[in-house]
Amino acid sequence: MSTTQTPTLTLIGPGRHGTAIAGLFASHGVNISLFHYKPAKAEAAARRLRPIARNARIDIATSLEEAAQASPFLALTTLWGAPQQAVVSALGDLLDGKILIDVANPLDVTPTGVQLRRPVEGSAGQYLASLLPANVGHVKAFSNLATAAVASSAIAEASPKAVLPYLADSAETSAQVRPLLAQTGWQPRYVGTLRSARDLEITGTYNQVSGRLGRNVLDVDEFTARFGPEQTPDA
Repeated sequence: MSTTQTPTLTLIGPGRHGTAIAGLFASHGVNISLFHYKPAKAEAAARRLRPIARNARIDIATSLEEAAQASPFLALTTLWGAPQQAVVSALGDLLDGKILIDVANPLDVTPTGVQLRRPVEGSAGQYLASLLPANVGHVKAFSNLATAAVASSAIAEASPKAVLPYLADSAETSAQVRPLLAQTGWQPRYVGTLRSARDLEITGTYNQVSGRLGRNVLDVDEFTARFGPEQTPDA
């Protein structure tokens, strides 16, 4: 990523959690391109983001094709399962060479409420991995965090920094996405491959901790004391 060019993140499916993620990046100078299959939802998200964007542009893509072309980084913030499959299928070859940031938890919205599901693949992250072509970088992040924590400017500016644990499918993907994640003000911390996605999702290892910054949010010192030094991605 060029140090002289403002980075851009495309966010597909800006609901409550997705909009908070977009706001975290936009408030730290990252341009955002939004797409929702219901244009009114993308417009609503853009209205919430523009007042907090710091020297960052908030655009609305009118199609998935336009959304994919806006950035090498795509954050997929739809519900897991069928919505993800629909997006991946619709994008097809447009995903070639992109890095997809996956934030989903295996939660089903039913008439009786939200229910936790255990995917046969082991996790929502592994389910999505089964859909992606081999030439798409896959990153898992933000799944362990509550929306309020993501949206908190106090956490983003904390010292020592709050840790943003993430998973990546390769050392190359990790190296490419890390500078973008660092733009948030949080400290990115590689915690493994997508085989460990369950640990980063609801009820997982990184979803059942508490630090001085709140539930599931540990600063660098707390994270190191609990989980040890940062892992090194396999080459």
